[in-house]
Amino acid sequence: MSIRENFARPAVLLNPAAGEPTDADSHIGGPVLWPIDEPWPWCEGDGHYDINVKSEGVRLPFVGALQLYRRDFPELPFPEGTDLLQVFLCTVHHIGVGGPDVRLVWRDSSTVVELVEEEPEPSVQEEIYVPTVNVLEPIRFTEYAHPYDRPEELEDEEWPETSAGTKIGGWTCWWQTGPATFTCPECGAEQRQTLSLGTREPSGEHVEWAFGRDGNLNVLTCEKDVRHPFHVHVD
Repeated sequence: MSIRENFARPAVLLNPAAGEPTDADSHIGGPVLWPIDEPWPWCEGDGHYDINVKSEGVRLPFVGALQLYRRDFPELPFPEGTDLLQVFLCTVHHIGVGGPDVRLVWRDSSTVVELVEEEPEPSVQEEIYVPTVNVLEPIRFTEYAHPYDRPEELEDEEWPETSAGTKIGGWTCWWQTGPATFTCPECGAEQRQTLSLGTREPSGEHVEWAFGRDGNLNVLTCEKDVRHPFHVHVD
């Protein structure tokens, strides 16, 4: 194995495109598969911040931002008995996050019989955190480490650029910060990037959300158990 191969990871660029997905599809924005008998996720308002003081302390529903089915994205670390990952955002700024707060829901889609009649809408949102509705046209590729993640003697070598697009797996596209490592607060295992939501897409078909200064919202999960507490790093 070459030195370069030691710093290669599989990745899936989600490659969003305008479309009209249903709750039975993998997509960004749009309707989510949510059962009528399960409480919708709400943010209690702790940590909300905005310059107009409209959301401070206000209880708001999370917004369905992304859902990914196992049949489309087997690369995700689905826990046993699940086949759907749903990502929700509290679409106002959170001081401790540096962006929107995040909720992950791993579920067995076959157990959802009757859907919620209407998804609740927040009384206030920051438009930069609200995604447009997109279908996904995934591109699978091998991604190489950002210079910050390589040994010093390899930093100046010319490798393919780490993608800043919305993706599964791969390497963190450090921009304003980094490199940084994160450990699971429950078991001490390393937390690795599972998802990255990008402000800018390589295709130019942007989702119209923005994180940091045209950066990424990176979700890092525990390598041993993705249901352990996860970490959100906006860079």
